[in-house]
Amino acid sequence: MITGLVDPLEKTITLDDVAPKWAKRLAEEKKLPFPLSFKWFKWYFELDIPKRCVVGEAHGFSSSYEKECEECNRLGWQFGHSFIMRSRAGLDGDVCNFLQHWKDTHLSST
Repeated sequence: MITGLVDPLEKTITLDDVAPKWAKRLAEEKKLPFPLSFKWFKWYFELDIPKRCVVGEAHGFSSSYEKECEECNRLGWQFGHSFIMRSRAGLDGDVCNFLQHWKDTHLSST
């Protein structure tokens, strides 16, 4: 029996595996940045730019996913919506949904 081989579809992935910059930010900030603060604007604009948002980082800081994957596009905008609504629970749910989608759709192709 060969050991050390893990089926990529069975591997548990984390946000740190696919978007480490955003994973670090979200892990360090237990509360979302104060509205209209410098950090809030920085996060807001990065979430609004497809290649710099969570999903864009996972796609190699590319916005090509907007045309190539409808679900990634939807999830990218969902992160921004949860942030604007100041919903930490929403962002956590977005991370879970994105990781499940990534594992089901994109992990096997990487």
